[in-house]
Amino acid sequence: MPGVLQVHWTAPPVTGGVEVHCAALTDQLRKLGVPVDYLTGTPGAPGTDRAPALELGARPTPDQVDALVERCAAADLIHWHNPQWHKPDLTRTVRRELAGRGWSGELVLDLHNLAEEQEHWAMLDELSDHYVVHSDFIATEVRRRLPAKAVEVMPLALPGDPEPYELPRHAGTVVLQPTRLTRWKGSHLSLCAAAELLDEGADFAFVHAGSQHLVWPPGIPEEHLRRAETWTANGRIAFVQYSAAQSWSAIAAADVIVHPTIDNGAHGEPFSLSVAQAIIAGRRIVASRSGHLPALLADYSACTLVPPGDQDALTGAWRAALADGPPRLTEQDRTLGARLREAFAATGQRHLDLYERLLAGQR
Repeated sequence: MPGVLQVHWTAPPVTGGVEVHCAALTDQLRKLGVPVDYLTGTPGAPGTDRAPALELGARPTPDQVDALVERCAAADLIHWHNPQWHKPDLTRTVRRELAGRGWSGELVLDLHNLAEEQEHWAMLDELSDHYVVHSDFIATEVRRRLPAKAVEVMPLALPGDPEPYELPRHAGTVVLQPTRLTRWKGSHLSLCAAAELLDEGADFAFVHAGSQHLVWPPGIPEEHLRRAETWTANGRIAFVQYSAAQSWSAIAAADVIVHPTIDNGAHGEPFSLSVAQAIIAGRRIVASRSGHLPALLADYSACTLVPPGDQDALTGAWRAALADGPPRLTEQDRTLGARLREAFAATGQRHLDLYERLLAGQR
């Protein structure tokens, strides 16, 4: 079995889909008998080893950089997630030091979410020849900008053993936004839509997940938060935090899932684990046409897609979803849910197959 090192800047309890995937993938690989370590900069993250050089917001010392290089040099294969987003000089240094040592292993770069910044693409072009992505949307963007690179589309991973969680339920109907609280995910649009519909007299509660342990500032305009305050006092708008294992129960307990990512370019929604979970759970979904979301929801009948960033369209679709009530799932809906669940569960083996193929020199 190859010695594998998963590298990402942050890990749970930091909130985000990449953090969830890395932890679940590492767990699946360990259950397959793979000697795999998960290296992160987050202090005290369960199931990980901490590399202080990776910690966000801290300038690494030379000794910390050397320690990171030593850990990387000991691996047969390094799977580095989103190397372009933080500390580009550190990533370049590690790659240069490994080359100087004659390291003969494989470096796989995992691109979860992208941006338009040219400096990101220039750095990625020089770091590695092999990339893993998790949707055709991201694969198309990478192949367009880096046509000489090998790009593998692989399933994401999710915890397979759900843990109980109870959503706040101060009304008969609960609408959940299961993303982290941030403007990019359209949280400001959701807060406005919820407040407007509640002002109209609609009978529901809006719950927003991912309100703690954030890497990026939420960027929610103050006026949006003030407008929501009227409804937070009586529980009609609530902000919560639950674990990845609890996400299954939280999403299954909601009546409507909203996911209005605002970007329509390369920084659009890269996949959305939570929307996939909502499909598996058979929930009604309102989402934007951002990134991979239209493809993910193309074969799901209980959904409405709205233009990214369109406040009026989101509010109208939300109003209609409340009126429509529980979805009537089709056989196609159930088949899609089963296919997604199977892909999440099998991705450890898929990744192991890829690692072994790369280490055997097969591209």
